[in-house]
Amino acid sequence: MDGSELKKQWKTGKPSFGTWATLADPAVCAILASIGFEWVVVDGEHCPFNPETLRNMLWVLRERGVVSIVRVRANDETIVKQVLDWGAEGIMFPFIRTADEARRAVAACRYPPAGVRGFNPRDASNFYFDVEHYMATANDRILAILQIEHSDAVNNLDDILAVPGVDALLIGPADLSFSLGAPRQFQHPSVQAAINTTIHKARAAGVPIGMFWRDTVEGYKAYLERGLTFIPLGVDYEFIKTEGAELLNKMRA
Repeated sequence: MDGSELKKQWKTGKPSFGTWATLADPAVCAILASIGFEWVVVDGEHCPFNPETLRNMLWVLRERGVVSIVRVRANDETIVKQVLDWGAEGIMFPFIRTADEARRAVAACRYPPAGVRGFNPRDASNFYFDVEHYMATANDRILAILQIEHSDAVNNLDDILAVPGVDALLIGPADLSFSLGAPRQFQHPSVQAAINTTIHKARAAGVPIGMFWRDTVEGYKAYLERGLTFIPLGVDYEFIKTEGAELLNKMRA
C-alpha cells in the first residue's frame, strides 16, 4: 500500500487502524508491520531519531507494504523535504493553528507548481530506478495530515478545511486540553465540545479525521461511532509495558 491507496481507503469512511512508533530501531517497525497495521506514524517531533535510523525505519515499512507517516518537529519545508526524499508516504504537521500554516504545510509536500518541495527523491524513487513513476504520482500520493491540537485551530477550522490539498486531520486531545485550560481533562465539556466540532466539520468537508489517545476497545468504538475515520491504536512502548507488566504481575501472584 502507498499513500494514494491509503487516501482512497480513508475517503471511504471505513475504519482504518495504525499505530505509533517512538523507539529508535527499525526492528520495531518490522514487528509493527508484521502485526498487520496499515500505517505507522513515526514520531519525529518528540522522539530521538537520528537521520540514518529514521531513513532505515522508513525503508523497513516501505519494503513491508505499510504506509509510513512521519510527524515532523516543525512546519518547515527543509525538514519535510528530507523525510519525503527518504521515502515517507505522509507528513503529519503538529500545532497547525491557521489557514496560512495549513497552506505552508501542504506546499511543503508538493512539487512545483503545486508546492515548494525541492527535487532529489533518491530513496523514495528507488535510487532513480523508478523516478518517472514516482514523479508522476508523488503530488497525489503524499499525505498532508494536520494536527488540530490548539483552540486556535478549532476556531479557524473552517478556513483550514478550505485549504486545497489537506488530506486529513488528527486531533491531539492532550495539547488541545491544555489550550482550553483543562489540562488532560479529556471529558471536560470544553474539550469534548472542541473534539465534537472538529469531527463534525471535518466530516462535513469530506476530510478524513482521526484522533490519538489511549482507550479501551469500547472507547475506540464509541469514537468511531462519533465519526472518526482512522485511529492510531497504542504506542510501541505501551505494547511492551502492558504485556510485560501483565505477565510479571501474574507470575508474582
